[in-house]
Amino acid sequence: MPRSLTYCNKNRSQKSKPLPKIKTAPNRGESAAFAELDFPMAAKTKAGRPETEKIGDKSGGRGGDGMTGAVTFLVGLLLAAYLFWTNPDPKAPESYWLINTALCLWVPLVVILLFLKSEPSQFGLTRGDRRLGLKWTLIAWVGMALILAVVVSIPSLRTQFQSQYLYGRLSQPLSGVGPVFFMQHVNLKALVYYELGMGFYMFCWEFFFRGFLLFGLQKSFLKTWGAVIVQALIFALLHWSYIPHASKPPVEVLSAIPGGIILGILALRTRSFVYGFLAHWAISLTLDLILLVPFIFHRFG
Repeated sequence: MPRSLTYCNKNRSQKSKPLPKIKTAPNRGESAAFAELDFPMAAKTKAGRPETEKIGDKSGGRGGDGMTGAVTFLVGLLLAAYLFWTNPDPKAPESYWLINTALCLWVPLVVILLFLKSEPSQFGLTRGDRRLGLKWTLIAWVGMALILAVVVSIPSLRTQFQSQYLYGRLSQPLSGVGPVFFMQHVNLKALVYYELGMGFYMFCWEFFFRGFLLFGLQKSFLKTWGAVIVQALIFALLHWSYIPHASKPPVEVLSAIPGGIILGILALRTRSFVYGFLAHWAISLTLDLILLVPFIFHRFG
């Protein structure tokens, strides 16, 4: 018999030994691989919560609460001081909206994202508690609409609001469409243009006061109630002007303090400034319509 066959038979007769097992890293199967790819959800803290939830903690990003509060306080005061000094200057509505948009929205966002290295959601730029927010937005709008109807029915106060809005802002020409109100005539196209522009302007204002300032100052030495009161006082101050014709009616300036406090509490309760913006915009639109209604039915075009 050939030697090779003898060798094969000899091997077959021997008891086969099991192959050694190859040790593998634990939990390295397919499911574990997918878990690694989905790292934001898979990575857990000791408390069992995802690491991504740390974005919403109170550290405020770079430097913690102290840095966030100090920077917000300084930047907020500088921006408010500039607006207080320059807003009364005569300018076209579009220029006014542009300046306020840049200072109340873009500058705070740059500070939050690039300097504080934080998230806008920590400053109220989020949906928050939608059900609670929409409910109180509706309540605030209905309540203020009733108050405005009563206030404007008083002849002396009605004259003040007409001078400020009807014969003031609503009579200023808008680019491409003309004024909203001119010679007892209401321009529908200009009205839509104006109210949309005012809506974006108020979105920026609400982000500045009930977003950037409120949530930022809450992390400072002022704490929660101090932040609510300070932002409301600055809010009211910007309704007043050292130039008489540029100042809002006195009753509106005074009402801005409790109004700012209420909107601040709403923002804190819902964790969002959006619902304060909706209420503020709806109230402004309602005031304009109350002043325009007599002329709308008189002549509409």
